[in-house]
Amino acid sequence: MPKNRQFWLISSLAVLAGIIYNSWLLGYWLNPVVARHGLASELEGLHQPYNWLFIAGDVVCSLLIGLAAGLLWSHVKDRLLRIALLSVGGFSLFTIADALMPIRCDPTVQICPSFRHDRLLFIHGVCSILASFLLFVSVVLVWWQHRRSRLIQAIIIGYVLFSLFSFVAVFTPGQSNWSQHYYLALCGVWLTLLPYAINRILIKEI
Repeated sequence: MPKNRQFWLISSLAVLAGIIYNSWLLGYWLNPVVARHGLASELEGLHQPYNWLFIAGDVVCSLLIGLAAGLLWSHVKDRLLRIALLSVGGFSLFTIADALMPIRCDPTVQICPSFRHDRLLFIHGVCSILASFLLFVSVVLVWWQHRRSRLIQAIIIGYVLFSLFSFVAVFTPGQSNWSQHYYLALCGVWLTLLPYAINRILIKEI
């Protein structure tokens, strides 16, 4: 279990990561057209106003949560929890790669080529999917080790709700970004709670 001072450092890194991960909220002031109708990744698109700010936000968030996971690593001996931390590390790497390969065409205001004709778009999409998948893996593994935690149960329920919201969004064309925004907020909450959840497991193992 991390000492109090180190735990607060790790927790602070995670809280900052969770907040910065939701920098897309600034889009409602800095780029309202895309923020209201497009996906969050479109805020990072080439030639979008303040795209550098949203790209930097994803990179900084990834570095912070990656550092937090690295600091936790030495205190975790359980195999599944270590895999969870590795998953968070993978999330960090793929999120950085995703952010540094912004989309070149804005589907909110123009017709864009499909991923079959745009390799960068394809790689961008793959990195985004892998990052989301690995973060979900970390949730499941931590939940498996602490299934009685109501807090983690709430996160799992949040993911289930996202699945339902995504299904509903399919039948509401032009309004699909609300479900993604919900998902991004949920991910930010999980990034914030990760050190606390793992620390609770470590305390019970002593």
